[in-house]
Amino acid sequence: MQFLHILISTSVVFLFLKKAPFRWVFKILFIFGYFMIFEYNLISRNYILGILFLFLACSVFRDRRQKFVLLCVYLALAANVHLMFSVVAFALFLTLLVENWTDGRIFKRDFIIGYLLFILGLASIIVQIQYTDSDWLLEPIRQMPVSERLVKGAASLFKGWINIPDFRTMFFWNSNYIVNVCRPVASVLVVLIYIFPLLLFFKNRKTIFFVYVALIGTQVFFFMTQRAATRFQGITFIIFMVALWIEHYYRPEDYKLKDLLHSWKLTLFKNPIVYGILLIQLFSGICAYAMDYRYSFTSARETVDFLRKEGLSNREIVSVTCDGTLLSAYLERKIWFLCDADYESFCHWDSGCAGSVTPEKAFVLLSDYMQNHDNVIYVSYYPLPETTEKGRWIKPNNQFRYRLLEKFDINMVDKSYYYIFEVSKK
Repeated sequence: MQFLHILISTSVVFLFLKKAPFRWVFKILFIFGYFMIFEYNLISRNYILGILFLFLACSVFRDRRQKFVLLCVYLALAANVHLMFSVVAFALFLTLLVENWTDGRIFKRDFIIGYLLFILGLASIIVQIQYTDSDWLLEPIRQMPVSERLVKGAASLFKGWINIPDFRTMFFWNSNYIVNVCRPVASVLVVLIYIFPLLLFFKNRKTIFFVYVALIGTQVFFFMTQRAATRFQGITFIIFMVALWIEHYYRPEDYKLKDLLHSWKLTLFKNPIVYGILLIQLFSGICAYAMDYRYSFTSARETVDFLRKEGLSNREIVSVTCDGTLLSAYLERKIWFLCDADYESFCHWDSGCAGSVTPEKAFVLLSDYMQNHDNVIYVSYYPLPETTEKGRWIKPNNQFRYRLLEKFDINMVDKSYYYIFEVSKK
């Protein structure tokens, strides 16, 4: 998985260096920025694939009339990687529709084929959503006040562009230094930063249209899903990059807002804002990379190494739920998930148990399991009660006893520490 992921991310960098119409300084700042070197590179997830298809679409944007079908195929593929990329792809598709309409070419045959292919891509997304059980995610969100649901989306542009994790601690992942240090200042910046696109993309109204439609789409995404991690907020930074890319292929326009910005000399702020954002991203990227070199992202590898060293890796190993997925990967076999009551290797968020685990609930699940088992190795994020020292046997009841063998709590993901227990019948 890691090899495939680095292959895709390297392809994105190669494509960007070869095709993007920016200066080399700009390109270097971007590819060594936080999202490209850390969040979408070191962490093996599917987001880099969405960026690849968006950048492929940008790479043919100059010849969009001749390669309109191919462009729509790239957008449809990007939309099917992740719902947040659907937002950007749809905004860019709408921008193309507006351009074709104003140029009087909306019903050209090649354009119609492109429309149909993109609509087919959207239909694929709708089908996937319809056949996916999402009540476990959406039901708690529906019960939240509307004002609370709006906050995460409103802050996404600020946190995506001015991304400075709190490096004062190893638990910097998904944090923001400005928010942690001075929330009132962050609140003001959250509002003011929505003016920045007007200063950056004033040359052509189509680019402004794309940016704000995409940002409105991200508000809908965050409002519906409440996904607030940095990897999701990073989509606003990708919108920023796509807008800068396509702006090169639009001619400057004369309109009142542009004249107003020129008269106030506000357009002089464009380069300082652009390079200021890139420098912030560069600083955060280097610091995050250095922290990742120093500390483990999670302690799963160290945990499994300990199990092997102590001759425990072939024993019956049980975990609670999603905390067992990494262990399963390193052990290269399924392990028993107490929540699922079965041997598993993947996290089942819709199980009804995964989203509401507590140490107390984990203890109850383990107690039920031990009624039919004599001796197991329990490895989990959820420690058992009264474990203050290693090796000391604890007898919580007349059914079984347990002792702490080791714990691993030096890793960047907060509250994801692994505890290893030996559990046996009395």
